[in-house]
Amino acid sequence: MDILINFILGSLSAIGFSIITNAPRRAAGIIGLTGGLSWTTFYILKNYSHMHLLIANFCGAVVISALAYYFSRKFHLPENIISIPCLVNLVPGGNAYRTMLYMVQGKYIASLNQGIQTFLIASFLAIGLFATPYMLTLIKQGISLRKRKIRS
Repeated sequence: MDILINFILGSLSAIGFSIITNAPRRAAGIIGLTGGLSWTTFYILKNYSHMHLLIANFCGAVVISALAYYFSRKFHLPENIISIPCLVNLVPGGNAYRTMLYMVQGKYIASLNQGIQTFLIASFLAIGLFATPYMLTLIKQGISLRKRKIRS
């Protein structure tokens, strides 16, 4: 039940942000599915598998990127229309807030720790988001190369 609630909330937040960014209405279902699955992946890996926060964020970004890659080709939409609203769920806004809060309070060591963690989370999100299309392209090229060798 907990996982279903997180899926629904992840879907609704992605759809809400797609409305703010003026995404096409026909993309709302796709964005909701992608956002819900990415947030649920993150939630399960973090809370049930007890994976590190960085790995859970990376896997959530990979889910976003892979689904955006697939849906953008199937429904003839730009990948950014799908991936940006879904990525909002995973962005470390709370960590960035705590970084600034600790800085203002004079807790410089805690601020530095939070700042490094925020930077690493954002880096893992970027790596997961941008590496997946390249990996999928390499896989598709490898499959087509094997088919050519088999036919020859």
